[in-house]
Amino acid sequence: MRRYTLCKCCACVLAFLFVLLCMGYPPREKIRDGYLVASGVVGQIEEKADGSGQKQIILSLYSVSFCDGIFPETNKTVSDSAKIRHADGILCYMASGQETPDCGETIVIRGEAEHFRGRRNPGGFDAGAYYGSLGLSFCVKKAEVIRRGYDGSRIRQGLHLGRQYMLGILDRVCGADSGVMRAVLLGDKTCLQPDLKTRYQRGGISHILAISGLHISFLGMGLYRILRRMCLPAAAAASLAGSVLIAYLVMTNASPSARRAGTMFLLSLLADLTGRSCDRLTSLSVSAVILALGNPLLLKQSGFLLSHGAILGLELLYPRLRRLWDGRFCRPLLGGLSVSLFTLPVLLTAFYEFPVYALFWNLLVIPLMGVVMAAGVSALLAGMVFVPLGKLLFYPVHGILWLFREGCGLLDGLPGNLWRTGAPAPGQMILYYGLLLFFAALGKYMTKRLAVFVLAGALWVLTVPARIGDTITVLDVGQGDAALIQCSDGTAMLIDGGSTSEKKLAEYTLLPCLKSQGIRTLSYVFLTHMDADHINGVETLIRTGKAERMAIGTLVLPALDKPDAAYREMVSAARAAGIRVCTMGAGDRMTLGGFSVVCMHPQRGVRYADKNAASLVLYLQKGAFSALFTGDLDGEAERELTERVLEPAGRNGWKPVTLLKAGHHGSAASCGESFLSLCRPSVTYISCGARNRYGHPDAETLKRLRDAGSIVRVTKDSGAVWLRIVGEKIVTGEISGGE
Repeated sequence: MRRYTLCKCCACVLAFLFVLLCMGYPPREKIRDGYLVASGVVGQIEEKADGSGQKQIILSLYSVSFCDGIFPETNKTVSDSAKIRHADGILCYMASGQETPDCGETIVIRGEAEHFRGRRNPGGFDAGAYYGSLGLSFCVKKAEVIRRGYDGSRIRQGLHLGRQYMLGILDRVCGADSGVMRAVLLGDKTCLQPDLKTRYQRGGISHILAISGLHISFLGMGLYRILRRMCLPAAAAASLAGSVLIAYLVMTNASPSARRAGTMFLLSLLADLTGRSCDRLTSLSVSAVILALGNPLLLKQSGFLLSHGAILGLELLYPRLRRLWDGRFCRPLLGGLSVSLFTLPVLLTAFYEFPVYALFWNLLVIPLMGVVMAAGVSALLAGMVFVPLGKLLFYPVHGILWLFREGCGLLDGLPGNLWRTGAPAPGQMILYYGLLLFFAALGKYMTKRLAVFVLAGALWVLTVPARIGDTITVLDVGQGDAALIQCSDGTAMLIDGGSTSEKKLAEYTLLPCLKSQGIRTLSYVFLTHMDADHINGVETLIRTGKAERMAIGTLVLPALDKPDAAYREMVSAARAAGIRVCTMGAGDRMTLGGFSVVCMHPQRGVRYADKNAASLVLYLQKGAFSALFTGDLDGEAERELTERVLEPAGRNGWKPVTLLKAGHHGSAASCGESFLSLCRPSVTYISCGARNRYGHPDAETLKRLRDAGSIVRVTKDSGAVWLRIVGEKIVTGEISGGE
């Protein structure tokens, strides 16, 4: 085991870096939102269509110097008194009409600086962590170039222009499949159709759309062997192959998996030149340390973890599995199983579900990818000379890509394809990997029966929901409302789900949250009223629920005398989707997941002034815990509720409310003094959007709540806020992802 001494040292270094990362190192660059002036070197240039279909230029600047709060209008220079600060890199969204600078060129830009948004909801995307792993500290929007340099790197610009030229050739040669080939050969996903990307992901073959170890083997090792067969000296062949590989990685904006594979390839070349051995486990460890020292944030990046985890699975698990179940037809399956077992926690943390049939599907896809790459490169080279010849060479690939597309669609339609478990807890992952390492360490002492027991136990530990108590989560949906209730028996309920400030709320917020919690069915969805900021996300869930494997059992609406068009359309859409629809009026009650759910408002047969006044008001109670959800109730309707329900309840021994979901996003007319004197909420949650035009929450409303002794949490400041009930104990928290 002495040859693994370097691996152990590397593991210690990685563990130390991970601890530092968990302690907040390196700290994120803090800026003031607003105008700034920055200078840096152009590292990458991307072009994609914006929401209006116009071309959007996005620059990545590195080695950045900037000063925030400065926006010179006259001489366009930064004053000497300004404090110059530095950042590794920034992302610039260029203003329309700006001339595209060259790669490697030093430029000065000015624009509106913003932090990348952190994770604001369970299952949400952490843009800050993702872009931080790419070396980018913040973004600048509406950026204008106010000065260009002339010391640009001709090599980088040449690589960029070469990439743009090859992308154009692929468009002409590959036709409808150019989006896939752009991603496969050159790492450009801007033209990849979203529905196709989703198909590949659900089929478990989305890895073929990334520059990976297959590309490095195909390009780097293939070129090196060709040069050696041409009797080129080893040093010259290695230098040429390594240079070509580095240029390819730079040109394709190397992903973490590509950097891992490239680093391992260069280490193997170095070992070959020096006459030393280089086993795969050692080169993997060294490459991980090299990349992590360059940017510790990579240790939390899923692409980095999946790439290294796949090799670890092959090194640690595959030999043990092969010793137990060896056979000509078993080996490919055991290899895929080894990779899947070792990377499963990362996949579930990133996607919350696993395509079960991918294990078998990849047995066909991976070998065919060699054909796709070889034919794609041949067609690309031929297309540079004569486009019709390139089309002819690429023609067979259309059939293979059709097979991939239709095969993924077929698998997606099969029962049991998507195994949704939700995001595993850290303790579950630690215990899971502990069992895998125990399996690997036993070696020859491991029997088939014990192996099945250990691996099945590991999967059980990882995927069984670690559900403790009942949880209420008020999601950060911007200017809107959505509250998720998860009961200890697995029942899940949603109260409202809409927003007027967040785009694609269901796709980017509701579904990721539900999937991250392992929820497959919403037993009940309550809609307090029919305003868009309460229902548009639920409308999308109803339309796409079947495709997304998200079922809704019952839709509950307020009992209204004369429902409007939006109300009737919601009922029709729900019934068309096979969802049961019922109404609740004052006095109606039901029991869900151990909670007693009582409707306090509206009254049946009563007409109200507007939608807000007719909001569904729900009172939830379980043991000593109680919660009041008031929709957009405020003003006169709130006073009517207080006089009709709360005051009589107070005379009959009404207990203070544990949790109040403030009405109408904390507007000035909500949470009146008489209402609060009877509710006396321990905790109040307010859902509203940052910098909303209504001024929610109102300062006087906040003062009334705090004077009433309530702890106030506002989603625009804290991200999603949650409350957990464990027996008689109540714990509150928030997901503060920052801006």
